[in-house]
Amino acid sequence: MVVIDGNQPVSTFNISKIKIENYVQRIFIDIIGREPLEEEMIAHVALLQADSLKRDTRMDIIQTLMNDTSFRAGEGSYKAAYILNLYNLAKIRCVEGAPDGEFNRRIGLALNGAFRDSLEGNWDGYYEKHEAVRKFRAVLKTKDQLYEGKIGFHQMFGAMINNGVYDVINMNTFNFVRAAFDELLWRLPTEGEFQASFTMIEHEEPAVLFGKAGSNKEEFVDILIHSPAMYEGLVIWAFQIYLKRPPTPTEVVTFLPEFVVTKDINFIISEIMVTDEYANFR
Repeated sequence: MVVIDGNQPVSTFNISKIKIENYVQRIFIDIIGREPLEEEMIAHVALLQADSLKRDTRMDIIQTLMNDTSFRAGEGSYKAAYILNLYNLAKIRCVEGAPDGEFNRRIGLALNGAFRDSLEGNWDGYYEKHEAVRKFRAVLKTKDQLYEGKIGFHQMFGAMINNGVYDVINMNTFNFVRAAFDELLWRLPTEGEFQASFTMIEHEEPAVLFGKAGSNKEEFVDILIHSPAMYEGLVIWAFQIYLKRPPTPTEVVTFLPEFVVTKDINFIISEIMVTDEYANFR
């Protein structure tokens, strides 16, 4: 558990029912992408009031929305809706929210092109298009992989920046490197970081980035998403998404050590949502 100074839960004294209802509505929208049903609202508000808005009670509600796999019509489960929401947020950050249909359309075009290449004996084009298909499919697979715990949220971002949709948005190596740093790390690369990244991607020559060597685009992406800077970037991402502000240096130092070990984005999000600042109980 992480406790940030000034974010200790308050009692229900002087906290209106409408504020509690707004809190319940906000966590439903932010976690599973929809407002609570009437019965969900009534039950959760009553629970929070009965327990005097205790931190543990808030956390239980948040964890249920993130992890409950009980079947629910229209969304599969709370967990399925939560993972879908994270997936869509990652796409908004990296590929302008491109729908799955756009990735499937590009897969179809690439497969048709590969078939024509095979008929013409253009095997370089054939393998290039199948590699493009692999990357498009990698994006679509991340939703199930995250749900099943096979990848972390940082790895989902790796797929989001390593495909043809992202390449069209950020054409050429110069723009690609700057965009990848900006969207994943929330900052631009230093001159040294840019030169190392550019060397790997543009020239496919060895270079060192964040203490690790790479010599192509795939290795650049892998180094980037597994760097300490990536985990700090996701702390920043969570604060920007859920509190609409960057974290303070103290908050980064508070969250980062455990996050680097667990790589569990749920930890960061839940610790934000349990605060009075997020709940607007101050």
